[in-house]
Amino acid sequence: MTPKASLIVLLLSLTMVFAGSKHHAKHAAARPAAAPSAMALGMDSMFVTIKQSFDEVAVSSVVKNQAVPPVNAYFFKALKEHQPFYSLTRVNAKGVVINEVIRLVDKTDIKPQNLSKEAWVKQTVKKHKEYSGMMKLEETGRYYLLWAAPVVDKDKKGKEVVEGAVALKIDLWDCFHKYANTSETPFLVRIGRLHLYSNKWKDSIGYKEDALSVAGGKSMFVRYPKVIVPVAAPAVAQAVAAPNAPAVDSARIKAAQDSVKAAQTAQLKQKQHKKNIITVAVIVLILLIAALLFMLVPMIKQRMVMGKIDKGDEL
Repeated sequence: MTPKASLIVLLLSLTMVFAGSKHHAKHAAARPAAAPSAMALGMDSMFVTIKQSFDEVAVSSVVKNQAVPPVNAYFFKALKEHQPFYSLTRVNAKGVVINEVIRLVDKTDIKPQNLSKEAWVKQTVKKHKEYSGMMKLEETGRYYLLWAAPVVDKDKKGKEVVEGAVALKIDLWDCFHKYANTSETPFLVRIGRLHLYSNKWKDSIGYKEDALSVAGGKSMFVRYPKVIVPVAAPAVAQAVAAPNAPAVDSARIKAAQDSVKAAQTAQLKQKQHKKNIITVAVIVLILLIAALLFMLVPMIKQRMVMGKIDKGDEL
């Protein structure tokens, strides 16, 4: 078989491999992803509940008030009712801060500060969309989720207008500490390589790990033991000791869990699909390189032989 014919056969084989790999990737992506653990679902549900609480603040008629004192009072009340809330900030339509209330800080007098260049202000005030991200405050040394939403009102003609935005900083350490109080199961939460929160965790524990689906919380994972021994959680004891405690809205929690589960399933499918595409691309690249080498080696050998013949003729 000539080199040209061999190259054609190799390229045809390459096309068949690529088509087969693409078909495999398609079916692999369609397979159902592994279900997230009860712990991951519980943590995700916790953040969904926090998001619902923030949404209530963002759409409140109080936040639309132009006066500063009523909004400050409302923000203080929200921080008191929701332990993970670290601070609430309101900016006007120009991105200038007009309200800011911080946990454990009584002072509410602030200097007008223009935050129009901040990413969350651009997203909410200019693009009229919600924002979610993460940040670290050097003064506390902790990591916070930053959620923001536009403050929308209606003008005299009934047309919706954006009058500013409200932003919430959520203390991640407080969130997971709150969760730890309801579970005796050891766990470790990490963001990338950073160990964010540890609850009775030991490096010797054999573990499983799930990605958390938290708005703004990229690369956030929870580790938990492969074998979990059921232990009565403190929350159960508290419920027995306090029969007059408000009832849990089970329907709301169930809806939040279903929403989180669907989001996680979609996320896992997307990641698997990306992995399959990368694998196919690598295989195709390797085969292309092999094809080029297969074609070039005979040519190089032929030139070497021709070179020797030419030298012989010169002699």
